Amino acid sequence: MLKSILRYSILSLMIIGMMSSCVKKNARQNNFPEPPYKPLPAGDTITIDSILTLWKLEGSHKFTTDTYVIGTVTGDETSGNLYKAAFIQDPDDNSAIELYMKSTCGLRIGDVVAVYLKDATASEYSGTPQIQDLDPKYITILENEQFIQPAVIPVTEACNHLCQVVTFENVQFVKDDLGLTYADTDGYGERTIEQNNYGITSTIIARTSNYASFANKEIARGNGTFTGIVTLYASGSNTTWQMVIRSVNELNMNGPRFGASGTGTEDDPYDVASAINIQNESEGWVHGYIVGAAKSTTIVTNDDILWEPPFGNEAITKATVVIANNPDERNISNCLVVYMPNNNPYEIRQKVNLVDHPENIHKMLKVNGHLKNQYGLPGLKADGNFKLE
Repeated sequence: MLKSILRYSILSLMIIGMMSSCVKKNARQNNFPEPPYKPLPAGDTITIDSILTLWKLEGSHKFTTDTYVIGTVTGDETSGNLYKAAFIQDPDDNSAIELYMKSTCGLRIGDVVAVYLKDATASEYSGTPQIQDLDPKYITILENEQFIQPAVIPVTEACNHLCQVVTFENVQFVKDDLGLTYADTDGYGERTIEQNNYGITSTIIARTSNYASFANKEIARGNGTFTGIVTLYASGSNTTWQMVIRSVNELNMNGPRFGASGTGTEDDPYDVASAINIQNESEGWVHGYIVGAAKSTTIVTNDDILWEPPFGNEAITKATVVIANNPDERNISNCLVVYMPNNNPYEIRQKVNLVDHPENIHKMLKVNGHLKNQYGLPGLKADGNFKLE
């Protein structure tokens, strides 16, 4: 597709409607105003790969003639994770580069654009190649919805796909990051993704702006696929490979984590680690040691759990038990709250609660129910089916 576009001369593109805006009239249904008409000069085209070669050879190259590059947008500002920036990629050879502009622009993923390069500079930001000093009014959309299919690669090959959109399979956020949001409240968030290939674990950073629409959303707890754009941050001899999330809808990470166990059946129940990481999934069996009970309807710290007798006689304590993989667990991040309804025929609350049965502490509980948050922690709402050992 891109090769066919390049067969047109830039002069022809000017005649059919290049305007002084990044939004071409009737290019898509949107609320952007029609840009004022300002024809651009004819010029030569250059490929993204040729721009990358200039950058590597010269470090910084300023364009002084009427030159254009054509590419397909793979990353835009829609989610707020990019600001005054976009990524374009050549669908023929997959070479890619970041566009860094003087102001925001209405580009969207899938747009094929012609970028006027005169007075712009091919350079980098800490290792990530950029075309800098771009005026977005000189970026024109030629086609819409020409989406580039992400390459499915292992994390270890990210370094060969700089600025490209890729997908990782069998990945998850590391355990130490679970419970965090994608970004910090006062800046970027850096969360670590891990992938297990044939027993070898590799990692890469997901870096997210606190202006992203999903910045305050808790990171995905499960295992699955992650789609984003590869970038690099280099400072001196230190290099960090990073991923830019385009949309959290492209993170399909709801499956059981590697390193955990169980399939959720009565004969092969999830362990607590697995149950924590597949919240909001369908019903399943979970087993774990009873390590305490809730003393608050909002569990924030370890002090909101009663870990040992006496357990008092509070209603919330009687309605819950807290289970973990380790019978001596005292860290709420490794625990699952089991809420036991009082209106079922199996009398789970009457037989399991620690108020009436403190002897149940450290016993193994196998229980079925819906995996969903309880009182601020990953939890399970019991359906009444249980076994106490």
